[in-house]
Amino acid sequence: MAVIIYTARRGVISGHTAGEAYEMEVGIESVSPSFDREENTLTTLSGKDFTTFYRIEERDSFSTVAIDDVTLLAQMREFLMSVAAGEPFTLDLMGEPGSPVAPVSYKLRGSPAKRLVNSAGFYSYSWQVKVFDENA
Repeated sequence: MAVIIYTARRGVISGHTAGEAYEMEVGIESVSPSFDREENTLTTLSGKDFTTFYRIEERDSFSTVAIDDVTLLAQMREFLMSVAAGEPFTLDLMGEPGSPVAPVSYKLRGSPAKRLVNSAGFYSYSWQVKVFDENA
């Protein structure tokens, strides 16, 4: 189980307060790390390439296990809405609530997806993130 720590801002569920930090434990089914290069390549008429390299952006994609717990589904919605404008959050794939092991700060990129896994009411969420370095 992974632990996600975020500050509730939007879509706040009953019992939570906007502006407060919350932890939730959720099963992560897959993690797909990738790198996105920012560069500009120009090719002359003779065929020679000139490339200006700007940076590499480290990205990860996450997918949850199938979830049917309505409380956890509501908190997943709150979490994704609360970080939708690029607010940083922490995800620890190896930790437990209150006991971090390898926390990483991220910012959401793109639009998260919620899909029905089967007709019994199990849902899975997936989202893409950028590794967030507050010192950069």
